[in-house]
Amino acid sequence: MLLRRRLATARLGRLGERRAAWFYRLRGYRVVARNVRLRSGEIDLVVRRGRILVIAEVKTRQSLGAGEGHEAVDGKKRRRLIALADEYLAKYGGGGLDLRYDVLSLFWNGWRFVVTHYADAFRPVADPWRPWKWTA
Repeated sequence: MLLRRRLATARLGRLGERRAAWFYRLRGYRVVARNVRLRSGEIDLVVRRGRILVIAEVKTRQSLGAGEGHEAVDGKKRRRLIALADEYLAKYGGGGLDLRYDVLSLFWNGWRFVVTHYADAFRPVADPWRPWKWTA
């Protein structure tokens, strides 16, 4: 009988982000940056293929008690990712590229990661009263 292997939280997060980078590489993307720390937070993964620059949020779980990973990306988290992407583009450039926001939900079942990819998970929309400010 095979026992289900539980991982420590920090190790689970590192392995999940590594698996997410591999997921994108297999699909022809180039990993531009990992764990980009900016003033207002952190971007898990930045990947690029052609003219598409992807800001990816990686959520890894080994128990569904708190819900699936993608459920943790609520409105507040989406607004934060939009602000982080603006800050990233201002700092590192990227003009002329199409920006996309992805969510990767990984579940560790004890033997392997089960990956659910939400490409173009959300799109920023201009606030009608403050068109210079983005919301999700």
